[in-house]
Amino acid sequence: MKKKFTFISLIVFCIATLCIAAYNLYYYRNIKIESVQESGNFVNFRDTIPKQDTSRQKILLIGDSMAYSLMFRAQNYCDYNQHELKVVSWVSATSKTYAICDTLEYYVNLYKPTFIIFVIGANEMFAYNAQNRIQYFEKIIPQTHGIHTVWIGPPNWKEDTGINNVMMQKFGPKQFFLSKKLKYTRIAGDVAHPDRTSSSMWMDSIASWIMHKSYFPIKLEQPKGKNPIRVDFVRLVVKDSNKV
Repeated sequence: MKKKFTFISLIVFCIATLCIAAYNLYYYRNIKIESVQESGNFVNFRDTIPKQDTSRQKILLIGDSMAYSLMFRAQNYCDYNQHELKVVSWVSATSKTYAICDTLEYYVNLYKPTFIIFVIGANEMFAYNAQNRIQYFEKIIPQTHGIHTVWIGPPNWKEDTGINNVMMQKFGPKQFFLSKKLKYTRIAGDVAHPDRTSSSMWMDSIASWIMHKSYFPIKLEQPKGKNPIRVDFVRLVVKDSNKV
């Protein structure tokens, strides 16, 4: 009787092991299918890119501290193309930071932009269970009030744990710019932030993508020569230890 019970227990254990292995294999394949590299089949609300909007824009560049990195070259673009630029750089901010407060909505109401460039993700590159970040983006989106918005991912210095995949899933390749594909040099002593040369290159790439490949093309011709740097920006700092 004891031998029979042991044999049955062994069979149950083997079946359970096979089930767990099958689940893990399925889960791995799901992650692989949803990866950034497999995003070419993303289906969004529009199949074709509309005609470029050449009118003067009020642009709000907002997000984490990477907004500060981009803002100098962004100001060059706005001066050259006759747009107005406002910048909000929230140091240490994440998608969660913006989701649990009304900061974006506050500045949308204050500045009344016609176009939003939202740069985020640098502070959640290594966040545990990045897939859960989708819930935060779903809370941020209503604060844009339907204003044309493009989303800019972090300038990776190492492989992330999924934040780029999540943003690509949510917004698709015509609303999300995958910054990790570029090569950067960093500020001396700073592992994360691109130096001025790389920040300019990054903004050049973003501007070209917005104008030619995004769902919301506006006039962003590359500046010729150097324009004066006059950036109207707000600097905020996250102090919440649970920001991530």
